[in-house]
Amino acid sequence: MNKCKKLVFVILIILTLIFLSCKSKAGLFNEPIPKGKEIKDQNIEQLFAPEFSYEHIKVIETNDGKRYVIIKAKEKIADEVKRNYEKKTLFKRKITIYRSGSIRTGNLLISEMRMHRMVSEMPYVIEYCKVKGEKLEPVLASRAEDVVRSEGKYLIILIDKNFGRVFKRVEIYPEKETPCPEPPFAAKYPNSRNVVCTEKNKKFLFVYVSKDKAEDIYDYYRDRLKAHYKEVGVNIPERFWKTSDEFGIQISHTEVDGWGEYLEAEKKNKHIESPPPKNGVVFHIVIDKGSPASFIEDYSFIRVYYYTDPQVIKKKIDDIKWLYPQ
Repeated sequence: MNKCKKLVFVILIILTLIFLSCKSKAGLFNEPIPKGKEIKDQNIEQLFAPEFSYEHIKVIETNDGKRYVIIKAKEKIADEVKRNYEKKTLFKRKITIYRSGSIRTGNLLISEMRMHRMVSEMPYVIEYCKVKGEKLEPVLASRAEDVVRSEGKYLIILIDKNFGRVFKRVEIYPEKETPCPEPPFAAKYPNSRNVVCTEKNKKFLFVYVSKDKAEDIYDYYRDRLKAHYKEVGVNIPERFWKTSDEFGIQISHTEVDGWGEYLEAEKKNKHIESPPPKNGVVFHIVIDKGSPASFIEDYSFIRVYYYTDPQVIKKKIDDIKWLYPQ
């Protein structure tokens, strides 16, 4: 009997701990409708007001300092209504939702909401702000909170104190170029403008922006890179370029925030004014293109990576010879 009592007592303790753990995450996954004090914010209410019929819209701040826009509709929010709200209503207001999940587990791993606004057309400058759903646990594979979710008649939108107020500025297409030398062998793409050129540990980076299509830029560099590879003894067939992180030419997509953060980091490296020595190798060219959701779809960004460290060059060539023997 005593053993049974002890077992029941242990079970009650475990259930209590689970309950407290769930309660501490209120508003994230376990509490359907976040609760907290109401914040009067007319600008945010107007920004997120839906086009479907609703009873009220409120901005609340939870006990742990998180903010949400809570919209109560007049009837249950169907998937199509939520989808139209994101893809049409919010998109018209320059707000986009980005999600990424695991195919294996079905978990939502990344959930972000971005707001963009154009500052000027020449130079083409965009400002953005964003909010990101937190992870349930501090590991990469952990589930993330969805920035926009529905619960019955409620639409719940994660924001923060600065969303729609504090913006980061990104110059996409400059009015004037940054003075830069050209990268050996690859050269500057003709219809482009210099954005940045830096050097760190004998690794040179040349960044350009162009209004040409990414595919046309790829065609311009393809034959140049093939000839250069042959000259320095690199044998990597073009069909493998797309799957390599260090060789060939890749075309990828980029967002305003990602591009802005990348430039901000690269500009901290040493700016170069003189042409680098010609005893190096261009191993890698990346062409990023914007998407309609990023509001930079008319621009392509070019990154040319040039190495002059003999040890790095030898290792890279040895690696590629091992992977793709003649």
